[in-house]
Amino acid sequence: MDFLQYLLEFTKIVLSMWWLWLAIILYFPAKEIYLWAIRELKFFIPEKFVLLEIKIPEEVEKTPKAMENVFHTIWSLYDPPANIRDYWIKGKWLLYYTLEIVGKRGEVHLYIRVPESRRNLVESAIYAEYPNAEIIETEDYVYKFGRELPNEEYDLWGADMALKKPEVYPIRTYEYWETERTPEGKRVDPLAAIFEAFSNLKEGEEAWIQIKICPITDDEHPYLEESQKLINQIMKRPEEKKPGILEPLYLSKIPSDIWQAIIHGKPVPERAKEKIEEKSPFFELGLMRLSPGEAEALRLIEQNLSKYVYEANIRFLYIAKRDIFSPSRGVPPICGAFSQFSTINLNGFAPDKTKTKTAPWFFEERRLFVKKRRIFRFYANRLWPFHRKPYILSTAELATLFHFPGKDVAPAIGVPRVAIRKAGAPPTLP
Repeated sequence: MDFLQYLLEFTKIVLSMWWLWLAIILYFPAKEIYLWAIRELKFFIPEKFVLLEIKIPEEVEKTPKAMENVFHTIWSLYDPPANIRDYWIKGKWLLYYTLEIVGKRGEVHLYIRVPESRRNLVESAIYAEYPNAEIIETEDYVYKFGRELPNEEYDLWGADMALKKPEVYPIRTYEYWETERTPEGKRVDPLAAIFEAFSNLKEGEEAWIQIKICPITDDEHPYLEESQKLINQIMKRPEEKKPGILEPLYLSKIPSDIWQAIIHGKPVPERAKEKIEEKSPFFELGLMRLSPGEAEALRLIEQNLSKYVYEANIRFLYIAKRDIFSPSRGVPPICGAFSQFSTINLNGFAPDKTKTKTAPWFFEERRLFVKKRRIFRFYANRLWPFHRKPYILSTAELATLFHFPGKDVAPAIGVPRVAIRKAGAPPTLP
């Protein structure tokens, strides 16, 4: 047999094993589809969720640090599958929660949607920090304008909010605006800008903000290695290269040594274990020279990594009657309110490609309609984005985005509050 015959026989053998190559190619997509189906059918659908509305007291003397403590407590509900049976047969996975803000002219409502099995602990965590709050179970509001949006009466504009930089960079948190020592009358609350945006809406317009969160660790969402690479990059540390398989035997050096010996007549060098130390020019007398912006970014990154983290995604909708529908009035104020969490040297939010706009092309109106229907279904069913993975947010970042402001801090709009009357001293007091 000549070479072509051998090649032909080998090709026949490879093609006869098509079922093996097909199984290898389809393994990963089949695995993801199976896990998604088993989790939906056996875990998430049987799990009942309840929507809780929080009515906060008029006087809230605590900063968002109190809400950070609430998220610390909720994170303790982190419960990954314990064994292979739970993972592959029962479809057990991590439960999620949604933090929701619904605003319309003259009103703002705060909701937390939780699994019913976790309701008691969530309520206890809120009451521990806000004992005068009132928590009531309420009906879901997402279908009050119809089972599908847009429809004949209402139109919508929506988008998922993505991070501008890698998720390791934190956003601006509440500590930038206030501390525990700041008097309540002089506090600046980041939610005040969002509430003010709601006050500009007309009758028949609403804006919905949804923050979906799930407590995770580095096992489910690896982020620590990426964080360390970023820290090393900021600190100008030399990149550590892992040795190859043949590196300990110096076999990777042999071709180069032979070439040097044949061409240049140099003797083959004796290999010894080498340790090259590169001293960074940014180190001198144990001190690191960084710009103020780099030093601040490094401090905040490491500070943020010391906290518990959640997988998260932010989504918002602007809904209005068709005769007054105006995205130019309802959308920019909300996007502008989110811009206050952004900084040049850290992170920030911006609408991603799910925003309900389409490029001028074939079937433009139809594609826009389908896009709007899709984002409404994702909002109503509290689904993760389909086109990217959720990012991570720490407990401090979540507390900045969702907390309970006092009436003096955010007076622009009517948040349902619980009236508290201070009783006088008891008559039996000596």
